[in-house]
Amino acid sequence: MVKNKRTPLLNELNKLNDKKRIPFHMPGHKRKAGGEALSIVRKRDITEIRGYDDLHNPRGIIRQSMDLLKEIYGSRESWYLVNGSTLGILASIAAVCQEGDKILIARNCHKSVYNAVRILKLKAVYIYPEISGKYDIFLSVDPLKVKNMVEEHPDIRAAVITSPSYEGVVSDVKGIKKYLGEIPLIVDEAHGAHFIFSEYFPKSAVECGADLVVQSCHKTLPCLTQTAVLHLCSDAVPISRINDMLAVFETSSPSYVLLSSAEYGIQFMNENVDIVEKYVDNLKLFRRKTESLVNIQLFYPQNMYCFDYDCGKLVFIIKDTTFKANMENAISGKIRPENNINGRWLFDTLLNDYGIEMEMEALSYVVGMTSVMDDSHDFQVLLEALFKIDQQIDSLRGEDLASSLFLHKSSDGMPDGIPGENHDGMPDGIPGENHGGISDGILDQITGKSLYFSNEKLMESWEALDYKRKKDCVKLEDAVGSVSASYVMIYPPGIPFLVPGEKISKETVENISYYLYNGYNVKGLKKGLLEVLCADSL
Repeated sequence: MVKNKRTPLLNELNKLNDKKRIPFHMPGHKRKAGGEALSIVRKRDITEIRGYDDLHNPRGIIRQSMDLLKEIYGSRESWYLVNGSTLGILASIAAVCQEGDKILIARNCHKSVYNAVRILKLKAVYIYPEISGKYDIFLSVDPLKVKNMVEEHPDIRAAVITSPSYEGVVSDVKGIKKYLGEIPLIVDEAHGAHFIFSEYFPKSAVECGADLVVQSCHKTLPCLTQTAVLHLCSDAVPISRINDMLAVFETSSPSYVLLSSAEYGIQFMNENVDIVEKYVDNLKLFRRKTESLVNIQLFYPQNMYCFDYDCGKLVFIIKDTTFKANMENAISGKIRPENNINGRWLFDTLLNDYGIEMEMEALSYVVGMTSVMDDSHDFQVLLEALFKIDQQIDSLRGEDLASSLFLHKSSDGMPDGIPGENHDGMPDGIPGENHGGISDGILDQITGKSLYFSNEKLMESWEALDYKRKKDCVKLEDAVGSVSASYVMIYPPGIPFLVPGEKISKETVENISYYLYNGYNVKGLKKGLLEVLCADSL
């Protein structure tokens, strides 16, 4: 026996079911997916014993399962991953790049991409997706920008984009690949493992010309955390090269519990078409019912540069009156965060007052993750909570204030400027060009600032992180003009505000300060200080 006082993590996990929380966050099994793979864990937790194959040299049951996997996704070869999509990103980049190569990276990529650059000492060239001027959300990567970057840097050896984004925005993979030509395209499709199982969702990058596609099973499928898959979709790199890199980055003791969970979750989606379609019907109905919300809007990027969108993502936009104020006033304390009705407030209200836990909070919105395991009751509870909160916002701010600062309803009962849905539950209209968002960060219409700025890169990240370089920790307000020696980000989504080697701009310092002021967990600071390179180390 083990004393309970010595197992605080296990103790709290055992209490979780008693808290009756409704999870609109990953993992996709939502703590209620049944199936043999998710029960009796101890009896299935084995190593590479005789007759049970070897993930790093599959010739038996794992090989059979991998063959079924690539048949379902239509890939040239597919691998199960037990170290998450991070493993797939690291192995994919290492498979197509040599040390010192130049790589094209969408600036909204996950931190694992930046770690690959660091490990392999690559030369990073950034491409900035458009940013919504209203909501501070990254939109699609423009294929024409890719074309321009390839022409400017003909020695690029690989390209990496994230599609879909954390908020569900999908890029034109086929159009991007057209301009890359022979340059391998790696797509971080961690949030899109479910795409192939219904026409309601966008097409997977596997179908659209990507060379390597990485997907997290646990994010949107009924699978355990850390499960992922990697698909090779072309002959851009030999299968043996992928195997070699997976052996470098993946544990030599892969969990059979995780492997069987990924296998089960994918087959569950593949075989239970009726359950998947019921999930889609629930999404359509939910999205329709949210149309009459006044102060909270369900995001859909209409009239913005968005190639496609995953309607399985629930991004709830809330308008915060203090975002109208000057950011410096907020940082200086003239506006208190407890008076802010913003993304953090909505996240906390859903959790504390209604027992609904969302996936992510941003300044002006929250993100909910859905999966086939969310039933009609879950959606109804969330819907009722949102309507109560919607009314609460009016009472907190006063009817006059709300009517002057928020979007008014039009004659059809819909908030002005927010897209509706047709009888199928699909968003009206086809996304067009975004005329409100600029990729390098300008003053926008709602938040007053863009979250991400194109900080000038003065050196590669791995050069700035060299332990031989002298570093110092300074206050944020004293860091402007210095060179960052650390990654600074909010997780999720894990997209760096700052990358080592970048010159720190005043706008970036203001935004980091604003997040700190509003109580967000900013990673990469040391006791509130920012690590920078000393002048004599540049």
